[in-house]
Amino acid sequence: MDSTASAKLRAINHLFERQFITLSDHVLVAVGYGVSTFSFIAGDTGVIAVDSGSMPDESAAAIAALREHTDRPILALVYTHGHPDHTGGVAAFLDENPNIEIWGHARFGDEARRFARNGAAIARTRGVRQAGFRLPPEKRINNGIAPAVYPKAGALAQGPGGGPDPKGLPQKTFDGDTTISAGGVSIQVSHNPGETDDQIMTWFEPDRVVFTGDNMYRSWPNLYAIRGTQYRDVRDWCESIDRIRGMQADHLVLGHTVPVSGTIEVDEALDVYSRGLWHIYNETIAGMNAGKTPDELAHEVTLPADLADHPLLGEYYGNVSWSVRAIFSGILGWFDGNPSAMNPLHPADRAAKVAELAGGVEVLFARAEAALADGDAQWSAELCDMAIALDHRADDARLLKAEAIDRLAYDLVTATGRNYLHTCAQELRADVDGDSAAGT
Repeated sequence: MDSTASAKLRAINHLFERQFITLSDHVLVAVGYGVSTFSFIAGDTGVIAVDSGSMPDESAAAIAALREHTDRPILALVYTHGHPDHTGGVAAFLDENPNIEIWGHARFGDEARRFARNGAAIARTRGVRQAGFRLPPEKRINNGIAPAVYPKAGALAQGPGGGPDPKGLPQKTFDGDTTISAGGVSIQVSHNPGETDDQIMTWFEPDRVVFTGDNMYRSWPNLYAIRGTQYRDVRDWCESIDRIRGMQADHLVLGHTVPVSGTIEVDEALDVYSRGLWHIYNETIAGMNAGKTPDELAHEVTLPADLADHPLLGEYYGNVSWSVRAIFSGILGWFDGNPSAMNPLHPADRAAKVAELAGGVEVLFARAEAALADGDAQWSAELCDMAIALDHRADDARLLKAEAIDRLAYDLVTATGRNYLHTCAQELRADVDGDSAAGT
């Protein structure tokens, strides 16, 4: 089944096709070599790499492409942040130079450490759902900012935010701003929190190139990851975008997708990103101060007309309504301010009362079927949840819910949400069939 949302996702596939780009006199960029975009800055006697890519084999292929341009050794590697899609290819760099100097921010890997400390193993399951790793290829168009690749055996055990091979951890860290020099190249690196607290901005002044890390790519940013994550401070993120803009760069190397080049084009891209993020942040705060709940704000806070259809802000990876909810909970916590929501009914108790109002649980189930037939997949799924909570025709309700959330997935542009919905539908059907191998 295709849909308008599916067509929108297919239309951006060209943004992460494999290409090795000569961006400027010294900077070469690997796009489509695995999941993330990573780069090489060539000096007179050596090379500094910015990020290592996601998979050693793909990163080795990018290094081979580099060798068509220079045979100078890769002397240093700087991580823009600790996520595995930017650090997972480090083995290829260690194979190239076992003595490579590896840099990261002093808070490198904080997200992974928090998950490990708190024992939130469910985040791994949710991360697999978000990524779509258990889906068949026909249900994965792309991941919104990169091609839909599958991890190798054993890689699924790595949790969200997991860092590189221990041998590839940073040997050198910095906290504020510093200069990294190697092979005749000097770059300035500075803390620039956004998607992660260990995110940095890298500036190569001679060619006026900024490397943004995952604070920016050609999509609405992932201000909240549905796999589960600590609050990604959105105000920090807005201010970080404005710091990038202040560099007045000629080239913008994004954490994913192809770079932006040209002084005017770069400034426009950063202006769009800044205005979009600040608008959603400010409107959410205004709504919170007006006493509105996250359920209300998630439907009411939207991008202004001049930004809503901008290609840099399409909801391919991040999602505006999820961002609004994240801002609310990140600043005020779980309580929405409505006194009746302070101690709500257990879902099964609420379901029983709704079923009574409907005229019985079988009527409720029939309404779920009718809602799906009428095209209201969201209401159908919610009614199915009530039937499941009451253990009424539970297998039928699970199968009906699977159909409903599959429909929701086909109509959603955001790739992470599509993956999550399709995967959960697959798990529901497996649960009914008794096929545990298809779950988690």
